Amino acid sequence: MAGSRTGDVVYVEGRDDKHVIGHLLIRRGADPEGRLGFVDSRGKQGVLDAIRVAVGAGTGRSVGFVLDANDDPDATWRAVGSRLRRAGVDAPDRIPQDGFVGESAEFGTRVGVWLMPDNRRTGALEDFLKDLIEVGDRLLPHAEASTAGAKEFGARFPSVDTNKAVLHTWLAWQRKPGRPYGVAIKAHYLRDDSDVARRFVRWFGRVFGTPEGR
Repeated sequence: MAGSRTGDVVYVEGRDDKHVIGHLLIRRGADPEGRLGFVDSRGKQGVLDAIRVAVGAGTGRSVGFVLDANDDPDATWRAVGSRLRRAGVDAPDRIPQDGFVGESAEFGTRVGVWLMPDNRRTGALEDFLKDLIEVGDRLLPHAEASTAGAKEFGARFPSVDTNKAVLHTWLAWQRKPGRPYGVAIKAHYLRDDSDVARRFVRWFGRVFGTPEGR
């Protein structure tokens, strides 16, 4: 498979997404080696707003969009799909389980979309990362119980951020507490060979022509 080209870009919601993707690709042996640009869109709406312009500006190149499904994956995909169609991309009614890969007939741009965590479930980046914790890890249920208990004692995080609070609690108990998400992957606190990790790397390779890894 050919390597990614200069000018290929992936739009993400924030810096955490960028570093998670970068370190996961390195762990999987699928690093594009600096040939790919990341754009921090500063939130989900920023990614959505970028779609039409980015596809139109990407003639002859590849562009990807990684955004959270949040509490309604179907609604998120409808928002994405309507923008893709306006940019000349034939988008299906539902995103494929292994991520969307298509092309703009109007601009000749290869386009990919991944909804965190896995194109099906509600959730966000943190749900994707929880799937990278070793199966049977004994600290995870303790982190979940501790987070729930903290809420009863007045912890102020909103319910929608519960999984983020759980993950940060779990990371606080590792050998070097509180490492950022990407560094936690680099340090092997999180695995790289879960089903969702493998599928994400394969999707990335289909969009950007990067190696699909080991």
